[in-house]
Amino acid sequence: MSDRLPGQRFRDQPSSAGQNQVMPELAQQTSYAPGQPALSPQRYRSNAPIIGVIVGVLVIGLAVVLTWVGTRPQPNTAGSSSPGAPGVTATPSYTPSPNWQGIEFSAPGYRATGYWQVSTPTWVGDTVTITTTISVDQGTMRFTFFALDNQVTELYETSGGTMETGSVSPGESQTGTVVLQMPQGDFTLYLATARGAQVAALLISG
Repeated sequence: MSDRLPGQRFRDQPSSAGQNQVMPELAQQTSYAPGQPALSPQRYRSNAPIIGVIVGVLVIGLAVVLTWVGTRPQPNTAGSSSPGAPGVTATPSYTPSPNWQGIEFSAPGYRATGYWQVSTPTWVGDTVTITTTISVDQGTMRFTFFALDNQVTELYETSGGTMETGSVSPGESQTGTVVLQMPQGDFTLYLATARGAQVAALLISG
């Protein structure tokens, strides 16, 4: 049986006020608002340097691609070649002479291309005379002429003129006359190869 009176054993224990005075800083550090969980300190890591490096690499790569695209040679497109460029042959642009009519032609057998034009016809009875010009860009054009009437029933061969037959070299032009014997009226005049193969045709008003 203890000699202490009831309640006396509690006097020897340090009071709660004394405990709070011993570690005031600890109490402040560990005090939390009601209902909030305890937070542990974390170290913040920034990704800004890594993002900056990635952006820099992308910018440099884009600059290299744009420089390469802007400085590489561009392929030549049809009709865009400038005259006098090495290895490029410019195709002349033709227009017929006043009161004439013309057409571009291609003769695959001769590998010849160029322009053919004719004047309005001159009739004397059943004889028609036409002035014509053949200009050749490439290849050699060996030519002759024939005609078909408006009903495409009769074929008429040339009967004279200074260009009844002939040939034109590349880069040259030749002008002369073609004479045919036929009834006056509308007809189609054909430019043909020396063997008689049709190359181009023009409608002549009689």
